[in-house]
Amino acid sequence: NTWGAKGVLRWDSAHHMGTCGLQAHDFELLGLGGYDVIVATGIDPAESPPERFGLAPVVEVPARELGRLAREIRPAPGEIRSNDLYARLSKVAQPGYVDGHVPLHPARAVADVRAVLPAGGVVTAEPGMAGLWVARTFPTTDPGTVVVPATARRGVAAALALTAALHGVPAIAVTTDPIDPTTLGVLKLATELGAAFVVDVWGAGGPVRRVEDHVAQLQAAVAEPGVTIVDLPVDRSLTRKLVSAAGPVVAWGGLPVKGAR
Repeated sequence: NTWGAKGVLRWDSAHHMGTCGLQAHDFELLGLGGYDVIVATGIDPAESPPERFGLAPVVEVPARELGRLAREIRPAPGEIRSNDLYARLSKVAQPGYVDGHVPLHPARAVADVRAVLPAGGVVTAEPGMAGLWVARTFPTTDPGTVVVPATARRGVAAALALTAALHGVPAIAVTTDPIDPTTLGVLKLATELGAAFVVDVWGAGGPVRRVEDHVAQLQAAVAEPGVTIVDLPVDRSLTRKLVSAAGPVVAWGGLPVKGAR
């Protein structure tokens, strides 16, 4: 699935072959060039430009026809083979989920957010560094639990969290410092409206001294009324490992990564 479809497939499903479209070599590492045909639905060119995605002939199926398609096809025999993208990204994400260092590994920061997300809640992430790691490593179990926009707009993570909160949906927005003026404006509006949600801000500093502190602070923030900001030290330089695994970031027009080749 692309990052816009996260949750359609569970993270631990054999049918989940990884989240694609964020980096230059994603579709190549998925092995799409070796197939006779790619059957696709809901394709967004902002996530899957034809020149990167169409490595084999593409048949697009409208979402409304998926039910009929499912009645016509039969499972292929044998196991679903893995792919290089999933394997390479797992080597970055899996150790990161249990990394005990401060500043936190971005994958650990994402896992913490997932761990404290209330039932029926949603995580929203700002396109860029935070959005990349949330889209890459958020362990999805249900559709609609994570939203990372395909196009970059300042303040969008906070705006989406505010919209969710106004509809009674618990929300955690993930962004990076410094907080931009648009996001600050959204937070001011949220306060005026009496909305409650959490903003997890990835930066160089913050009151987290032990890796366990992040979950404790998020849990406390989720229980607080109004808008609550959690400042978190995150080692954003580890993004170079993603670049080494799957190539330069191409989502949102690209993302400069220090130390990446």
